[in-house]
Parts: sequence; C-alpha cells; structure tokens
Amino acid sequence: MKTEERTIAAQYANALLQLADQSGDLRGVYSNLDAVAKAFKSDPELLVLFKHPAISAPQRMQLLQEINKDLDKLSARMLELLVERRKIEILPTILEELYELLRARHNRVSAQLFCAEPITEQDSESIKQKLEKKMNKVVELSVHIDKSLIGGYLLKIGDQVIDGSLKGRLQSIEKSLLSV
Repeated sequence: MKTEERTIAAQYANALLQLADQSGDLRGVYSNLDAVAKAFKSDPELLVLFKHPAISAPQRMQLLQEINKDLDKLSARMLELLVERRKIEILPTILEELYELLRARHNRVSAQLFCAEPITEQDSESIKQKLEKKMNKVVELSVHIDKSLIGGYLLKIGDQVIDGSLKGRLQSIEKSLLSV
C-alpha cells in the first residue's frame, strides 16, 4: 500500500510526465529536478532552510535558481509549486514515481530478490527469465543478501511481496498460535 507521501508524489509525477511529454523535454526536466534533489541530499541543511517559516517563497525560488542556474520553465514551475505548497521535501519521491511511470511505459518492472544465502548468476538469470515470462515484461532484478531471512527468499515487485522465507513462515506460525 502506498503512503500518503507516495500518493501525493505519484500525482505530481503523473502531471509532470504529461506536461513534459507536451514540451518534448522529459530528459531535461528529469535531469534538472534530479540535480536539485541531489543538492538537497548532499546538503541536508538546505532542506531545513527551505522549510523554515521565516524564508519567503520568492526567497526559496531564488535559492533554487542558484542551485541550478539552467532550470527550464517546466522544472522551475514544478519547483515553484512544490515550494509554494511546502512539499519540496517530496521531490526525491516524485522523481522515483516518475521513473516508475517511465519504466511502466517501456514495459519494464523492477524486482528485488532477498535471499538468506548468495545465489549463482545462473539462478539469478533463471529467476529473472521466469518472472519475465510470467509478467510479460522486462524485469530488472537486483539480488540482495539478508541473513535475517534464515532460509528461502523474499521477492518484491512494485508493491507486491512474495514471502517464501523461513522467517516469514515462522512468523505466520507464531501469529496463528497466538490467535488461538
């Protein structure tokens, strides 16, 4: 399930995608907004400054333009809107949602496989191929080691989670025992 922030970010990302499609400069818009998001990430005090009530919206916009002097009109308007509505801190989430929309447009999906033990490249490729066949999409699979799973795997595809881990089974048994 999406959090409220993700839901709001998705709405901004949808609007941004539609407007960027009309202007024909989606790559430039994404690049500009990503540069601003990276500036916030590299200097957390900057975000605190943007959220400070004593700083007016025009002062915030001036700061944004100093961060990235090459802002196109759409990027500048999006940032201005976020500043006015005091939502600038969700810019990275908006970019994540925008990226997901672009991947969906190109029939791509991201999947994360968490395993208790390392798996071979062949196993990873086999899993990826099975997922692609089942979903009829190009799957970008990343494999992570999580010793807390004890055994088995945990697969995350978007909002969907498939838990085939020993830890998950033990938690399920514990839950059913406690409910008796």
